[in-house]
Amino acid sequence: MKTFPFQELLQWYKKHGRTHLPWREYDWYSEKELGYRVWLAEIILQQTQAERCIGYFQKLIEKYPDIETLAKTPYEDFYPDYQGLGYYSRARNMLRAAQMVTEKFNGIFPKDTLELRELPGVGPYTAEAIRAFAYNTTTLSFDTNLLKVFSRYYYGDKSHTLRSSEKTSLLIQLEEMGISGRDINNAFMDFATMVSLNSLEKIDWKNYPLKDCKFYQTKGKLEPIKQKKGISFPTKKAHIIVILHKDHDEYYSTDEKKYIPFILSPTNPQTRQYVQEHFRITYGLETSVRPIHKKDYLKNIPYMVCYAQIQTGDALQFYKYKGIKQKQDEIIEALNLKW
Repeated sequence: MKTFPFQELLQWYKKHGRTHLPWREYDWYSEKELGYRVWLAEIILQQTQAERCIGYFQKLIEKYPDIETLAKTPYEDFYPDYQGLGYYSRARNMLRAAQMVTEKFNGIFPKDTLELRELPGVGPYTAEAIRAFAYNTTTLSFDTNLLKVFSRYYYGDKSHTLRSSEKTSLLIQLEEMGISGRDINNAFMDFATMVSLNSLEKIDWKNYPLKDCKFYQTKGKLEPIKQKKGISFPTKKAHIIVILHKDHDEYYSTDEKKYIPFILSPTNPQTRQYVQEHFRITYGLETSVRPIHKKDYLKNIPYMVCYAQIQTGDALQFYKYKGIKQKQDEIIEALNLKW
């Protein structure tokens, strides 16, 4: 495995990196403050674009300036500030993790990987990101962006899976060079987002900085081409089947004798917003609606299935069922009754 050009990537970052991102301000804060800021940013950045997170990060830091304040906040009070970021189990995990750090670690995020992994919502990538950005530890946070850069560099294909031994070799290379953990991980993120784009047609090959790599040499031809989509589904004409639940543990129905999902009439393409407004106006509930889970037909009538999780509001107006999840028989039976 040839040496990866960490220094070359680092030089690119110093010229072109996104230094404006507010969570990349490292010099003005104590170790405790920095740990909190880094953790907060890393959690809300999970599966969310950086530019979209800026406003949320600034609002949350202003309202919850330290981890003790966040730890004391009930979910019902935190939800309006978090609302819009999606993945609402993430919001609950944030509060649980804040409580744990406050109680177990005196409000200071640990530097040890295993201790970080104990925190709700902190996986392998986030743990190493906290170590790199909060404490400048020489480590690599192997997220999808970083893995994409390595896989393209060595194999010319972002879908290629790196072996554990290859990751270890890269970590050894990085440690031997003594490069800042903050700078190199930020460099990988920015390079993957700004230069090594997922869409090959949008890549500026002329100015691609890592020319000594298989991806550049093959111009991305080793990556599999996505198949074109078939006939589009008639979303505007589809009924919406809503599985209303709380934490995927309790499932709600308006029928006392058997579980029946909620069936909404066809609407415009803003399906999730439509479902949220329906439950807000009709039942006084705030819900988070997941992307469409299933699209299908019954008696030539199109329908879509989605999950809606109750965030705030009274669920006592419904009948409660356990263990429903996505049982096809209940949904098909409900549809047969309707049609």
